Amino acid sequence: MSDTEGTSTSAETEPGSTHLVPTETNIASGDGRPPPPKNRRTSAVWDSFTVCKNDPSKAMCKLCKSKISRGRDPKHYNTTSLHNHLLYLHCMRKPAVSVTSSSTSSNSPGNIPFQDTGDQLGAAKGSPSSTSSPPILTAFAAKQPFSANHPRSKRITDMIGKMICTDLEPFSVVERRGFKSLVAFLEPKYQLPSRHHFSRTVVPELYEAMRGELVQTLKAADGGVINLTTDLWTSNHNAHAYLCMTGHWCEHVGESSVQRKAVLLNVGVLDIEHTANNILCCLKEKMREWKESVGQPFGVKFVVSDNAANMVKALSEFGHIRCMSHTLHLVVIKALEQDRIVASLLSKARSISGYIHRSSKANNRLHELQTQLNLPQHTLITDIKTRWNYTFYMLQRLVEQCRAVQIMTQESNMGRTPTVIYPNEWGLASDMLTLLSPFEEVTRALSKHSASISEVIPLLHGLCSIIRSLHLGAGEESEDVSDDCMAGDDDQDVTEGQDQDGAAESRETLGAAARKLADNLSKELQWRFEPIFANTTLLHATLLDPRYKASCFPNSVDVAAPARITEETPATSSTSVLSFLHKKKSATPMRTHLPTGDVEAYLADGDISLSDDPVKYWSGKLQFWPKLTHFALQHLCCPPTSVQSECVFSTTGNVVSPQ
Repeated sequence: MSDTEGTSTSAETEPGSTHLVPTETNIASGDGRPPPPKNRRTSAVWDSFTVCKNDPSKAMCKLCKSKISRGRDPKHYNTTSLHNHLLYLHCMRKPAVSVTSSSTSSNSPGNIPFQDTGDQLGAAKGSPSSTSSPPILTAFAAKQPFSANHPRSKRITDMIGKMICTDLEPFSVVERRGFKSLVAFLEPKYQLPSRHHFSRTVVPELYEAMRGELVQTLKAADGGVINLTTDLWTSNHNAHAYLCMTGHWCEHVGESSVQRKAVLLNVGVLDIEHTANNILCCLKEKMREWKESVGQPFGVKFVVSDNAANMVKALSEFGHIRCMSHTLHLVVIKALEQDRIVASLLSKARSISGYIHRSSKANNRLHELQTQLNLPQHTLITDIKTRWNYTFYMLQRLVEQCRAVQIMTQESNMGRTPTVIYPNEWGLASDMLTLLSPFEEVTRALSKHSASISEVIPLLHGLCSIIRSLHLGAGEESEDVSDDCMAGDDDQDVTEGQDQDGAAESRETLGAAARKLADNLSKELQWRFEPIFANTTLLHATLLDPRYKASCFPNSVDVAAPARITEETPATSSTSVLSFLHKKKSATPMRTHLPTGDVEAYLADGDISLSDDPVKYWSGKLQFWPKLTHFALQHLCCPPTSVQSECVFSTTGNVVSPQ
């Protein structure tokens, strides 16, 4: 195919026949006009190409900027390679045009349609199927696979890599027959790379891209300060130990806006002895790598971890904060283990729930009884030793399905030992739910991704108040909440928090068991949380939270030197901690003896609702109280628990598997 004018043939044609030669310039020359000059390019391929100025033997593609050779002889440059480039790389071909006198007369030599030579030959032969069947070269090209560098191929590969990361799929997913069939159906021309390409190239590139985004976010950290949570986990599948580290800070967005950021900074294997020194060295090394990537110094203000001795010792040189969720877990578990009657009830509950969970026959029977008794169609829940709240959910579901479970335990013996829950034990289960409900509410509140260390003291203050009210009874006058939680009096004449009318003599004994459980919970709160109410970091965080300020402190607190609790707290009949905080906030007058200056102006400023965002509040005060704002944001962005690190390991448990 030449890009210059064609040559005429000396052969004569029969009358009425159409004379064709395989040159594009003569295709449309049916109107008797002279052919165009030789230096005029009439091929439609030049809509997509331009001749290179420095090298006329090559043409540059306007679509991908590739330089394609036109031949070596300047007198015989051609467009064959240009056509092939458009056909195979960009999937462009000439539209089919029937060669008739009317069509040729309407097309000028400069507007020749982009048509393949196969169509011309087919029309010349007068083939009846030439106008309906696709060109040979086009049909052949349609079945050719994409090259590895084809834009669509690269896009599909990138999307599969993101799917593997987002859905936690193993790299072997690209070798499964079903996945291969799906990809082949959606895009037959796509060649699926091997699993090694995804594990060694695609996913590492995604990781580097994400790391680059985090570097930019770290550069925008308020005050150059971040907070961390960390945790250790050992896999059951490969015997490797992993150390996780998440980062939390406030990021500047624009000139006057700030938002909280929570990101995963590291998950790495730690197959050495988990001593305090080894853990500390590993954390410092990871932070050094991030500082080098950021290119500017930033500090670590607080680090949150569980109560493990090696973690506490390793993080002592930082502003270490113990995970409040883990501490609450220890409070509840230790209190439940101390009472023999409570332990016996929990043993029966685990036996029944586990049996019905494992047995399809028992599970079907439970669904039949739920339909007959018009009960919710819920399955029973088994508890998890490392999460006390699942014990609460197990009891809650058993009490909900009480009538169905009673019938099932009478029909068959579940296990080797009797597992019948007697009426007085059902009453104890209800009392336990009343006692544990505030703990579950506080655990959920502290485990939210938006939770802050500023909520610790108000929530614990409300928790202690409610447990004391349940312990002493609603009719008794309340004294200081934390004094009760910090000094449990075994000789007090107490009454049951939730009296039941018409209770039998045996029911009164179980009421005493519930009060004993409340007493054990109070003692555990006293022993484990007494330092919290004197922790300067937590007091500052609460004071600088515009939702609470000084209204939810247990006593009149001097910010510079925290004191013991002397303020009286009104009794409450509600078991909701948030309801208590609403009541406490509205009943407490504003303090006037706190430091002057910006803090005094802040305290005099209007409060915000408990459901509002304190970071948004301080974002609007950055211009008025810059130093106080930076100090407040560094505290408010710190989470009160290491739940986010533990959630990472919940995900890791699905990734580090035999698959």
